[in-house]
Amino acid sequence: MDKIQAERKAKRMWLSLVAMLMGIQIVIGYVSIRLATGDPTVAIVPNYHEEALNWDQHKTALSAAKRLGLEPALEVSTTADGNGFRAIVFALRDTNGRPVANLDVVASVYRHARASEIQNVPLSKVGDGKFMTSLSMPHTGLWQINLTVQGAAEPILISEEYSL
Repeated sequence: MDKIQAERKAKRMWLSLVAMLMGIQIVIGYVSIRLATGDPTVAIVPNYHEEALNWDQHKTALSAAKRLGLEPALEVSTTADGNGFRAIVFALRDTNGRPVANLDVVASVYRHARASEIQNVPLSKVGDGKFMTSLSMPHTGLWQINLTVQGAAEPILISEEYSL
């Protein structure tokens, strides 16, 4: 009987060891997947794949303002209000300095540290060819602002980085 008990004890020990090692592997895998997919700081640039596939159109839209002789001006407030909102003002002028109106402008804004948290907001016309919105930008850091302008001779894309 002593030999049978020793054999059973050895089987239990080795099966427990194998089960424990497999359990550790499962826990490590789960934690790795959660960190890779759940951390908002680990994100790729939004629409990167579409921009890569349509690189020619993207590049054309980025250079459209210069080609059309238009001068874009984008201002971001350096101070935020009590809720972390900042004003963004955009103006587009022609070669004679006259404002270009009747445009539809949409801002796509995100902080580089949280590239998965994108804010897409239309800018309101405020007169004299200026467009404005207020966005939640409470944190300091590097911010990406992409403006899509429709209504000109061709689509225009303005892309700027701001350090706040």
